[in-house]
Amino acid sequence: MSLSAKTQYACLAMLQLAADYEVQEPSPLRRIAEQHGIPAAFLVQILQELKRAGLVGSSRGSAGGYRLANSPDQITLADVVAVFECLDAGGQCAAVESPLAQTIGGVCEQLASMRREWLESVTLSELAAAGNVQPMWYI
Repeated sequence: MSLSAKTQYACLAMLQLAADYEVQEPSPLRRIAEQHGIPAAFLVQILQELKRAGLVGSSRGSAGGYRLANSPDQITLADVVAVFECLDAGGQCAAVESPLAQTIGGVCEQLASMRREWLESVTLSELAAAGNVQPMWYI
């Protein structure tokens, strides 16, 4: 299983927003981009897609930025990945119609199902804690 760069950047941004959730202030886009090495113009597009999906909210102005729309323990990795990728991808393998190919196709379907179940079982708060992600404090 591989995730696109866009999906990986989205996960990084969401993990930072999860770590910043208790700060009670929006996280500036530029800080997220700089801290994680994400091109700012690309991060704008990613966060706009996450906003359309209802996962983040934004505020404008000098004290503006982005915040999670819900608590990090209510947002799963599947919620984030599904914005950018099909969670059932990998369910189809070869188009050959032989008994062995059908067996392999069944394995591919099981792998896709396991991937989806695992992504649905992991919350942003669990990942942020496991990765020891620290909130960004602003002065």
